[in-house]
Amino acid sequence: MTKIITFVTYESPWFPAGGIAAVMSKLPAATEMASGLPTVVMTPFHERSTKLASLAFEKIGVAYVAYMQTSVQVAILHSQSAPLWYFLRPVEHSSPSFAPFDGKRHPYDVPREILLRDSLFFGVATVEALRCIAKHRKIEADSVEWNLIAQDWEAATCLLAFASQSSTKGRLHLTLHNSYDEFAPVRDLAAFGIQSEACPGDTILHRSLLSVEQPVFTVSDQFADDFTQDLLQRDVMAPHLQQVLNRHRVVGVDNGPFKELAIGAEELRRAAIGDLAALQDWKRANRQKALTALDAHAASEREPIWGNKEKFRRDDSPWFVMAGRDDPRQKGYDVAAAAIEDYLKVHHGEPDCAQFLFFPIPGDEDLPGLAFLKALAEKFAEDVLAFPFIWLAGFTAALQGAAYGLMPSLYEPFGMANEFYLSGGCVGIGRATGGNLEQIVPLYASSACSRAVRERAARFHSLSSHPTGILYRERDDIASAKKDWSGINDAQYDTAGRCPSRVEQRRSFIVFQEMANELRTAIEDGIRVYRREPELYYRMLAGGITHIQRTFSWQRAGQEYARKIQL
Repeated sequence: MTKIITFVTYESPWFPAGGIAAVMSKLPAATEMASGLPTVVMTPFHERSTKLASLAFEKIGVAYVAYMQTSVQVAILHSQSAPLWYFLRPVEHSSPSFAPFDGKRHPYDVPREILLRDSLFFGVATVEALRCIAKHRKIEADSVEWNLIAQDWEAATCLLAFASQSSTKGRLHLTLHNSYDEFAPVRDLAAFGIQSEACPGDTILHRSLLSVEQPVFTVSDQFADDFTQDLLQRDVMAPHLQQVLNRHRVVGVDNGPFKELAIGAEELRRAAIGDLAALQDWKRANRQKALTALDAHAASEREPIWGNKEKFRRDDSPWFVMAGRDDPRQKGYDVAAAAIEDYLKVHHGEPDCAQFLFFPIPGDEDLPGLAFLKALAEKFAEDVLAFPFIWLAGFTAALQGAAYGLMPSLYEPFGMANEFYLSGGCVGIGRATGGNLEQIVPLYASSACSRAVRERAARFHSLSSHPTGILYRERDDIASAKKDWSGINDAQYDTAGRCPSRVEQRRSFIVFQEMANELRTAIEDGIRVYRREPELYYRMLAGGITHIQRTFSWQRAGQEYARKIQL
């Protein structure tokens, strides 16, 4: 019996939406190397992806998917440029209105009911395509044991499709990058020939969790705990999964780093022994590159700059940056905006006042949903700029010229602290949750390092560990916490840029207020360290890079998957 490891993912590096695409660019190859087993990746061919045009495809077979008493032909495509990857592309259907995988900005950018339909279609197509994949790999299909590893609910549909048939041998696995889920009515499953009695439950994840092998994977050790112990996950986002998703079934396999190191080894060595000049020069040079790119940028409707680049101060104030796709239920742009507004109301105009750069990639609410950042940048034109697009000309230089990267995560599966340290050369400030706790060794002497932080950080870092950044956390004894988190998660604000904005509506919740207050304290800690203790700052940066390099690796992640799926 030949085992084939098959990662199933709804997004890919050629059409990303978030962290899954980044993980899938690294983990499958690492798992193949660690396991010594043939490893493939299955993903939809998303029609709106411009990057897929750069790949030369070969059609290696055809599968057929039953849908609403008709049959849809699906081409199975492969490219020598991406040897592990197989793309599923519908090519024929009697109804012109049936157009799967047609997300505009990213794979999930379609109405909710269409995403469910397309995900079910993808799941069935994946199972139907397995025999063709085996043939292309020159392996006898009847001698294969498939190890399917589905990523989140949109790909977990393949587990339902697999469980409802008996002709293919295999083991089913699930990796959760978050707890988002979708109700799966029997009629929708039946439309694709999925037998609901073979996968009982209510939602896609609930049905999947009753069918998969142990353990269930996630992307950091702390987030594995958070699924069943953190109030937001346990009581608000995933209460329906708690009976089947207990700590004994969830295992965190930490991701490896996503970026290469940008700072030279000599600069780091000198900083570690207290010689700061080389790193200071490196930061100043990148800061000037960013400002030069800012001056050259011609704002447009597609690439606007919020704020006034002419009024933005050109001094040596520390820069704080925040970047990444806007997810109102996870990312925390609103927390950062509230904390920064409160900080600037007091410190605007002072010599030590910090400056703030936002690089949000608009999410489902698009630009209007981020209007609160535009308002903040207009109110404090000397101190705040926001770039709600991918600023290729200046983003990297801005990051490398910055002092700190902000991660005010409402929850955090793995986190981007590793990117801040390695490719950005800046120190992380993050809420003490999920992967942030693992990637940042807190400065215990900071004001932000409260009891809530210390109790959580103790699991990963001793009091004698050299600090690499700043962690903060709201207190644990907030009486209204469950109600507040429910209100935050319900997102009952105006997404069209009118009142109440996301920040205005969420300021009514004590948990949100406390998160913003603690982040403000962390920002003030960061300014103090950067201004008054530069040697400590650069030792934190150098130590943070070393911590990431020594603690996280894709080789280890691949080994962990290889161990677990072959038990």
